[in-house]
Amino acid sequence: MGPLAGGLLLRSLGWQSIFLINLPLGVLAVGAGLWGIPERKYPDHAALDPVGQIVSIFSLGALAYGMIATGDDGFSRALPLIVMALAGFAVFAAVERRARRPLVPVTLFRNRSFAVVNSASFILGFSYYSSLFFTSIYLQQIQGWPPADAGWRMMPQFVATGCVSMLFGRLSMVVPVRRLMAAGYGLTALSMSGMAFCTAVTPYGVVALLFGLLGAGAGLAVPATGIVVMSMAPPELAGSVSATMNALRQAGMTIGIALLGTLMSEQAVRVLARAAAGQGIADAEAVAHLAVTHHVLPAGFPGFARFYTLAMERGFHAAMLCAGVSGFIALALLASLRTAHEDNGASVSPGWRR
Repeated sequence: MGPLAGGLLLRSLGWQSIFLINLPLGVLAVGAGLWGIPERKYPDHAALDPVGQIVSIFSLGALAYGMIATGDDGFSRALPLIVMALAGFAVFAAVERRARRPLVPVTLFRNRSFAVVNSASFILGFSYYSSLFFTSIYLQQIQGWPPADAGWRMMPQFVATGCVSMLFGRLSMVVPVRRLMAAGYGLTALSMSGMAFCTAVTPYGVVALLFGLLGAGAGLAVPATGIVVMSMAPPELAGSVSATMNALRQAGMTIGIALLGTLMSEQAVRVLARAAAGQGIADAEAVAHLAVTHHVLPAGFPGFARFYTLAMERGFHAAMLCAGVSGFIALALLASLRTAHEDNGASVSPGWRR
């Protein structure tokens, strides 16, 4: 519902409302959590790691900002931020290994199944969750729909996700969870790859079908991943494992938006600069960069808008193709894990076996 609500807020109250609405929602969520989610069974195992929290925030922030800065200033200027982020992750791993109540139960990552499924969850955040950002750009800046209309046109995705999620319990009674998970990752990867061929004139029926497939895939992949991961968690670490899985997914989304956004903008700038230079526009690179990053088109060139749309198409194609390939990589990881268990006769978690 986020894109739809965001479009309506943007149309009625301005872009600031998109951020301000999170304040009361955040307060409500914190209050509800404090009231309704007490630690009853294992209070001594609840994560208490303020140093790890600070280091993780610093590392993820530096990495995301470094990736964004790469698109604006080039890799050489962003390199110090990326190095700082990598160093921060190394410090974070060291802190977690020594913490008595760590933020992330790193010892569980020695279990290959646990590590692979969480890696797939990270890739799901990187590809599927970040794709919401790019499909919104596609509908607004390539197909030309206003924000509220773009939100409505994304509804097949959210309706499909809700319906499939509600049916997941019944589906899991007749189809193994591992197969539902594989189907979910496969559908999301296939849909995002299909979007890499959408243009400004692609009929909405095709776009809606891809949105529906994407939503259905997420409705299978998200709950199945949660079941499999939680089935590997010791009861006393269930809260930490759940938080780790969701944090990895959110980190994947943050990195996906930053990295794929940089890829999209660089590809669009490259295509637009080439077209602008062919039309005799002076300082074509700077003009293209301003148009793509700030949506400021030069006056006096009536055909420039068409070149802009084409450039944004190419950038969108690059981002969605990368997202789709990432989804297939996650699917391959899950398949190889299952194959390895079958070949080696190793024990598997109950969630994976179902």
